[in-house]
Amino acid sequence: DLFQILRPERAQFIKLLTVDAESLLDRAKSDAVKTECKKVYEAVRYSDPMSNDALSVIEAKITVKMDELSSAVDADDAAKAKEIADELVILVGDRNKKCRALK
Repeated sequence: DLFQILRPERAQFIKLLTVDAESLLDRAKSDAVKTECKKVYEAVRYSDPMSNDALSVIEAKITVKMDELSSAVDADDAAKAKEIADELVILVGDRNKKCRALK
């Protein structure tokens, strides 16, 4: 994609988010928390890598939720991890829909 070659930072958000999600998956202690992290990782991994200024608000929300998920993973809190993971999957889905609409 020529646009991506010209503006590589446009694809950075999802690339970095994928790395963060994979890191959480590796850090998860219990199977229950690991399952939630895997759900988020899969949602992020298959996301449209392109970004756009119009996505900045939803990307900021995703970043905040990832921080919350990180805390839940560190605390090995399966219930909190599930709640946050579900919200993250919805946010990532919303981001993908907006991304498609902007093309």
